[in-house]
Amino acid sequence: MLEFTVLASGSSGNAIYIRTNRVQVLLDAGISGRQLQQRMQAVAGAEWAGLDAVLLTHEHVDHVRGLRQVLRACTAPVYATEGTWHQVAALGPTAVETAAAEESGRVRRVRAGEGFSIEDLRVTPFAVSHDAEEPVAYRFDTDGASLAVVTDLGYMSDSIKSVIQGCDAYVLEANHDVEMLRAGRYPWSVKRRILGDKGHLSNDDAAFALLDVLEDRRTDVYLAHLSEENNLPELAELTVSSALGEMGVDCRERVRLHRTSRREATRLHRLGCGDMEYDGKDHNKESEHAGT
Repeated sequence: MLEFTVLASGSSGNAIYIRTNRVQVLLDAGISGRQLQQRMQAVAGAEWAGLDAVLLTHEHVDHVRGLRQVLRACTAPVYATEGTWHQVAALGPTAVETAAAEESGRVRRVRAGEGFSIEDLRVTPFAVSHDAEEPVAYRFDTDGASLAVVTDLGYMSDSIKSVIQGCDAYVLEANHDVEMLRAGRYPWSVKRRILGDKGHLSNDDAAFALLDVLEDRRTDVYLAHLSEENNLPELAELTVSSALGEMGVDCRERVRLHRTSRREATRLHRLGCGDMEYDGKDHNKESEHAGT
């Protein structure tokens, strides 16, 4: 069994709660500690004390904003690459807490391509191309269920596709619509960074990546890290579903698209239990979220 909820997703904050029969994990802490706790409790009935691990993808503030409070509130080990931890430890707001975590032995170094286990959860970190120091994304596996969280990358390489092939669910970046970004108010230097190889995946990029990793069975896809300035949830869904449909992929039966939000958590989704993760509603049109 593997359950997860996207607690927050977007350019202003990102965090995901994941649990199995034996462990509870927080992936990134990009919103305040108070919001994290409220949403974990509301959606999953989870408390700080129950966390067994905190995993970081990279050091950008929309992924570590609440890390200081998390480090204070729980004793779970923190997993991060050497580069990510180096940057996090250098940040003023978290310097004291990260130093204490290091001294207490809570920090576990992660290396791209070197999988590890946390009880019954197998974790595979893999390198992504992003403007951070040694960023990674993660695949999570238990017996009978798999989830890949792939955001904050400029392009989807063949090596990444091979790692995330055939998962039961994806939290996948669909950051921007290219035309909205080009016509928007961002300075050209920022637009160029977002569009570059170390930027973010567009709606079209997400669709093309899915075509290469989907297998012939039902898959849930959470469109994530949407730009508030340069995207719309309905546009992201339409772009991805249209591209998949043109290639013969049924977006009502084979692929189910879900929205994520920066303001509220998604409902707790259970993988590995047949159809039990669905409540009979049309999730392809899903706009309801749980949490506060």
